[in-house]
Amino acid sequence: MSEIKVIIADDNPDSVEIVHYFIEEISPFSVVGKCHDGEALIKEVMEKQPHLLFVDIDMPKMNGLDAIGECLKIKPDLKFVFITGYDEFAVKAFELSALDYIVKPIEKTRLYIALDRAKQSIDIKKEEQLSPQKPLKRLPVKFNGSTYYIPVEEIIFIEKSGKKCLIYTKAKVYETYENISDLYKYLDPHYFYQTHRSYIVNLQKISHITPKNETYFAYFLDHDQYAHISKLKIQDIQKRLNELILNVQ
Repeated sequence: MSEIKVIIADDNPDSVEIVHYFIEEISPFSVVGKCHDGEALIKEVMEKQPHLLFVDIDMPKMNGLDAIGECLKIKPDLKFVFITGYDEFAVKAFELSALDYIVKPIEKTRLYIALDRAKQSIDIKKEEQLSPQKPLKRLPVKFNGSTYYIPVEEIIFIEKSGKKCLIYTKAKVYETYENISDLYKYLDPHYFYQTHRSYIVNLQKISHITPKNETYFAYFLDHDQYAHISKLKIQDIQKRLNELILNVQ
């Protein structure tokens, strides 16, 4: 059986290490991420694309129940087990279709029962055939304490401006302090391309490219802003645009 990727989220570092130790003893499970709050869990899910989560409920920034709700928007087939010091959230947990609900202190035998349930419910080969590296449909970005879920197909381009990144859509411009290279990791490379150290463009939105001194400007459909293209990347982006045209025909 292929590897089952696991992320553990708990604000108690000792609990994380205990769960990690137990899980690593059992094949085919592999811990690919560990975090200590709900917001970090969402980012880990976006980046690591796990199959299974072990999540504490009482965590800072965002509790486990709310974090799981957001993670399911990103990866609807995600499986998860709650590990918590409280039993009053069990009903809510199973309303979210949790595989299991383990009350601390964690017992090895109890954890292995949950792992066996997970192993029975996760069909890795089928998942790999149906959705290999399925790109995100919405890009989650944080700004001023809020998390915005931007439909990827609406993104025209992204610009690094000072310490912020500006994400341009037809309706509005979103701001975030996240790094432009981190945002690029979450986007489908078939359609998004980093044309410059400060710009990522949606190739499907480009209307025309115009040379300007030592650089190039990319203009977009139904949008009056433009993005820069490095002269070192102009040939590659023209090749990618041609490939998109051929694939449509």
